[in-house]
Amino acid sequence: MLKITTIANGKTKVTNIVVIDAHSHMGKDVDGHEMMNPMQAGQGTFDFWGRIEHLILKDWEDGKTSPTYDTVIERVPTKVSIEFVQMPILKNVFKELQARNKNGNYTDYWERIKYQNLIDQGVVFPFQDVFRDKKPEALYRASNTNISRQVSKFPVSLRLNGYIRVHPEERKKSLDEIDYWANGINNIRGLKLHPRSEGWLDKVTSQNSINNIIKATSYNWPVIFDTRGRQTILDIGELVSKTRVIIKKEFPHLLNNLKVIIAHAAAGNIDDFEVYNTIAQPNTYMDMSLCQGRTVKRFFNGFRTWCEQNGVQKRTGRKWSEFCLYGSDYTYFQERHAKDFFDNIIYSSFFENGGNVQDIINILGLNQLKLFPEYGTKVKFSNNITPVSTIIQDLKILPKIHPKFPKEPVSVKQIMFKTLANLIDSGVMDIKQHLIQFDGDWNKFKNESCLVTQSKINPKKVIPLIMLDLHDDAGLMSAGNFEWKQMGYKYFDPDTRHMFHEMFKNSFPAVNSEDAAAMLTNAYK
Repeated sequence: MLKITTIANGKTKVTNIVVIDAHSHMGKDVDGHEMMNPMQAGQGTFDFWGRIEHLILKDWEDGKTSPTYDTVIERVPTKVSIEFVQMPILKNVFKELQARNKNGNYTDYWERIKYQNLIDQGVVFPFQDVFRDKKPEALYRASNTNISRQVSKFPVSLRLNGYIRVHPEERKKSLDEIDYWANGINNIRGLKLHPRSEGWLDKVTSQNSINNIIKATSYNWPVIFDTRGRQTILDIGELVSKTRVIIKKEFPHLLNNLKVIIAHAAAGNIDDFEVYNTIAQPNTYMDMSLCQGRTVKRFFNGFRTWCEQNGVQKRTGRKWSEFCLYGSDYTYFQERHAKDFFDNIIYSSFFENGGNVQDIINILGLNQLKLFPEYGTKVKFSNNITPVSTIIQDLKILPKIHPKFPKEPVSVKQIMFKTLANLIDSGVMDIKQHLIQFDGDWNKFKNESCLVTQSKINPKKVIPLIMLDLHDDAGLMSAGNFEWKQMGYKYFDPDTRHMFHEMFKNSFPAVNSEDAAAMLTNAYK
C-alpha cells in the first residue's frame, strides 16, 4: 500500500491507498515471453513488484528523490510524506504461517514477501499461449484453466485476480466460455480481448464483439481490449457506443455493468483530442500501460486540462482521474518502466500540475477495484450452511490465574491472523478470493476482509469468512451465509441485525487461535 501523510493548515491527514497493477500476463506466449508462476523467484509477478519498489527506495537512499517534500496541493502549501506499507492481512497471515508451518509447506513465506509492500493486488490474463488450443471447448480454454488454477488458490488468490480470454469469432464457443468461467468456483473477474494478435482488427465493431461484451456485462465483468495504434482505439470507442445503444434498448438493467477498458490508450496519443473523447465516454476506461517516462506527466496534464475544459465530469459523472488505471504490462515492460510511472504520480510535480491525493487513489487502484464485479453489486452468499462464528476476546479481560492465560499475551488482531493461519496450515480450507473492505466510503481502507474460501474437508462447500474489528478489545470471525457489504457493517442496524443474530446463534468466545480455529472448522465439515 502507498501511505501518504499530508500536513496542511496545521492539520495532518493519513491516507492508505490500495495499489493494483491492472495489466499483466501469465502463460507462455508464441513470441517467447513467459511467466508461468507468479511466485517464481526472480521472474514471477510478485518479485517484479518488489523490484519496482526497490528502485524507488534506492533513489531515496541515494538522495535522488525524497519521501518527504514540500509542495502545493489545490493552492495550499502542504508537506507530504510517503511510505510503503504492506496490506495487513497479507503481512500477518504470511508471518503467522511461517511461524506455525506444521505441515512444512510455508517455510520462508514471510521472508519471500516482506519487501513487497507497494503493490497490493494485480490483474492477470493469458498471453497468446503456445498451449492455448490444447482443449476443444474454446480456443483459450487451456490458457483460461491455467489462469484460474493459479489465481484461485492461496497464496496467489490474495494478490492476483484473473481475466479469461476468448476469440469472438468463435461465436457460440466464446459465449459459452464466458458462461463456463462466470459460473465456476474461481477468482475470474473479467474478460480480455486481443484483436491485434488474433487478426480481427477489421472486426472490432462486429456483432460478435458486441455479443461478447453483452455476455460479460451480464456477469458485471469488465472487458479489457489490447490495442496498438490510434485507429483501434477509435474503433473500440465506436464499439462501446453501439453496445451501449443495444443495452439501453434491450437490457437497460445492465447499463451500469458495461465497463470497457482500452489498454495502452495513453501511449503515443498525447493531446489527441479524438482519442481523449473516445476514452472519456460513459462506460469506458483506459489503462496507462506503455506510457513511459516524461510522457506520463504530459498525458496527465493534457488529459486533465482537456477534461476540465470540455465538461467531462458534468457529462459523465467522473473526473479525469476516474478514467485512468495503472498497469505495468509485465512481462513486456520491466521495473524501470513502472518506476517511471510512479515517479510521475507520487512526487511534487503531480500536485503542482493540478493533481491531488484523490487522483492518486483513483489511478493507482480504486478505479480498478470498482470495476471488479463484486464492487458494483450486492454480493449475497447462499450455501445452506449454518453460520459459525467466534468472538476473539482481548486477554486482558482474563484473570492471570485463568488456565488459558498465555505467558505472552497476544493482541486480538494477532489471534485472528493466527486463527486464519491455523485453518490454512491444518488443511481445513483454501482461499479462493480476497474481497477488500472499506469503512463507509471508498477513501477509507479498513483492516477488514471477506475471504471466499473452499473447504478441503468437503470441497463442495464454498464459504465466505469475514474478519471484523468489533472493538479494540474484540474481533469477530464468521463463516456462513450473509450479504457482504463493501463499505463495512454498521453493527446491529436494521440492515445487518438479522445477519449478526444468525451468526451469534452458533458462536463461541475464544482467547486463543486454537479454540477459534476449532470453532470455525465446524462450518467446513
